[in-house]
Parts: sequence; structure tokens; C-alpha cells
Amino acid sequence: MITTVRLALAALLAAPLAPALASPMQPGMWELSMTVDSEGKPLSAPMGRECVTQRDIDDGTKTLPRPGGACKLTNVQRTADRATYDLACTQDTLMMRGRADVKFAAEAYDGKVDLVVTGKNNAIMHVAMTLNARRVGECTK
Repeated sequence: MITTVRLALAALLAAPLAPALASPMQPGMWELSMTVDSEGKPLSAPMGRECVTQRDIDDGTKTLPRPGGACKLTNVQRTADRATYDLACTQDTLMMRGRADVKFAAEAYDGKVDLVVTGKNNAIMHVAMTLNARRVGECTK
């Protein structure tokens, strides 16, 4: 179950790729790599790509990294080069709660998301995700 949950979390987190802010971040094609560490067992997730528009960046929270499913972001604190926030998400039988800390620049960002995942039968697992993203060019249509 641990490997399945780690893979699911990695795939879910890849959906929104780039942190938003009235910042130096540039629109374009962004590539995300991440490592998911659960119970001391790191796993590299497949790289993800997403076209990020200026509208996405201007939205404020739309592109902050988070697992998929229904998520609620709270305590969002932002500066010119950093965003921190709490998140609570549910998907299928998983409930995820945690904190994210993302540092970003015009063409790259790095971050950590620490989660407590509750699954079937109330099984609890601690998961640490390390994110690295970079702008790889213009979006193609």
C-alpha cells in the first residue's frame, strides 16, 4: 500500500506545477520533478510538464503545488520569492493534511510539502515531497 500511495501522491501533486504570485515567475512550459519520501523510502516520480499562462500566474493560488482531489488551501503567506500554506485534500479513500513551502524565481522553483496521509482503516503515513521545477521554453499549441 505504501508504494501505491506514494505513486498516487506523486501523480496528483504534478497537476498544478508552478507557484503563483505577482512575481518574477514567467509564463511558459514548466517541467516538474519530485521525490516522494514515505517512511524513509524515497521514490522519484515521473517528470511532469504543464503550460503555465500569465492568467494562471495572476490567479494567486491556482498554480500552487498541491495534491489532486478536493483541496483547501489556508494560511497562504507570500513574499516576492516564497509561498507557504497549509493544505487539506481528499481523494477517494485518502485524506491528506500538511504544509507546503515553495521558493521561486523567474524560471525555476523548489519546494517541500510535508503531509500526513490517512487511508483505509485509518492507516496513517507521513510523506515528504521535494519539488524542483524549471521553465523549459514557450508553450506549444
